[in-house]
Amino acid sequence: MLEKSENIKHLSEEIERLVIDNDIKKLREFEETHYPQDIAEALEKLDEKIIIIALRLFTNDTSSEIFPHLDADIQEEIINKMSSKQISELFSDLYTDDIVDILEEMPSNIVKKVLRSSTPEARAQINNILKYNDDTAGSIMSVDYTRFKVDWTVTEAIEKIRERNEESEDHNTFYVVDDLNNLKGTVELKDLVFSKGNLKLSEIMDERVLFAFTKDDQETVIDKFKKYDITTLPVINIQQKLVGIVTVDDVLDVIEEEVTEDIHKMAGISPTDDEYFKTSIWKMVRSRSIWLMFLMISATLSQIIISMFMRIYSVNQTNNGQSSANEISYIITMFLTPLLTVISGTTGNAGSQSSTMIVRALSLKEVETKDFARVLWKEFRVALITGLILISVNFVRMVVIYSIETKGNLNDPRIWYTIATLSISMYLSVIMAKVIGGTLPILAKKLKLDPAVMAAPLLTTIVDALSTAIFFSIGLIFFAQYI
Repeated sequence: MLEKSENIKHLSEEIERLVIDNDIKKLREFEETHYPQDIAEALEKLDEKIIIIALRLFTNDTSSEIFPHLDADIQEEIINKMSSKQISELFSDLYTDDIVDILEEMPSNIVKKVLRSSTPEARAQINNILKYNDDTAGSIMSVDYTRFKVDWTVTEAIEKIRERNEESEDHNTFYVVDDLNNLKGTVELKDLVFSKGNLKLSEIMDERVLFAFTKDDQETVIDKFKKYDITTLPVINIQQKLVGIVTVDDVLDVIEEEVTEDIHKMAGISPTDDEYFKTSIWKMVRSRSIWLMFLMISATLSQIIISMFMRIYSVNQTNNGQSSANEISYIITMFLTPLLTVISGTTGNAGSQSSTMIVRALSLKEVETKDFARVLWKEFRVALITGLILISVNFVRMVVIYSIETKGNLNDPRIWYTIATLSISMYLSVIMAKVIGGTLPILAKKLKLDPAVMAAPLLTTIVDALSTAIFFSIGLIFFAQYI
């Protein structure tokens, strides 16, 4: 068995050879023995001229299945170099929602060229879908579906299926409407097959109809697919008229987009739809630098807190003389400052753990905004136990480090004050970080904000500032005698 990359390379070489030899018979045999997705991946490794010729030599059905799986840049080049007739032939067998997905990635001149090459009916359908806002059910629906009239018989319905065999995107679930196109019910293929031909559809249809409105958010659609374990969902407009369907393959694409967007936001990156290697350097710089600048500026809060505590620690220097100043500087430089990274790193990770879990739970509807108090109580209990484990390990770690640094002489009380400062402040800070990390996304959801935005960038700023304040406050208690 060849590795996937080697297998695709082998397919590319075979396609190129058959195209150069103009061996149409072998190409037709080739398309019957390979999936369109694999052929598309193999074609992407070839020259554009070869790709265009191959698409012409494959049957229209196969070419139409291959084209949506090609990279957007290659699709654009192919459309650019094709005549209106060739575009019309290629797009005639594509489902409308696939055409819309392709056009959404294209510049306006390409969109116009495709629309000019389409039939008036197809053009109207495409424009109808394109008018819906992104992230709505209307923007991902397909208009290639089969609908029945409520007064039809089973025999009439089966005849309709035969007529629209090549045009319909779904062949399992069919929608029943009245004369005004109001959705009345659904009929499964198995119900048609096992019912008598003279029965009316109104007698066998299921009147419990799930649906989405054209302006419903994509997440609402996803929730219905997950909850009811369905493969298609009808879409109706504000007048309750059936206008399209959403199929499970479109939902999977939306889920991938939503998850990618959340991951980007949680990492402090402005979401981008492009693939990693397709994203330009400048676009990456823009997507990352905005949040980094925000975090850098917001870190001023931590800077102010540190500066404030430095002044508190040094307030009696002028009264107590040079020796006191040296003592305080030594404590701050040698004992406290090196531990700032430990406290900020630990609490930052603790907060991120909680926020990541809650953001995911909110996405899966496992947690709702009304669960604020329950989440607060649970995260608090988790933090109490986690904090105890951390400070126990930290105590051993600190003793080992200071034993090595002092060659076993641990009689200096400042060492134990430092261990106590870090242990207590870490315990309190971990509790604080987990509680904030668990509740901040819920608060964001309540305020109609994106919980993912709160998961890392804002959380980092808040937790860093508070943990720094806690750390130096505890230190002030233990080292008060030296000030």
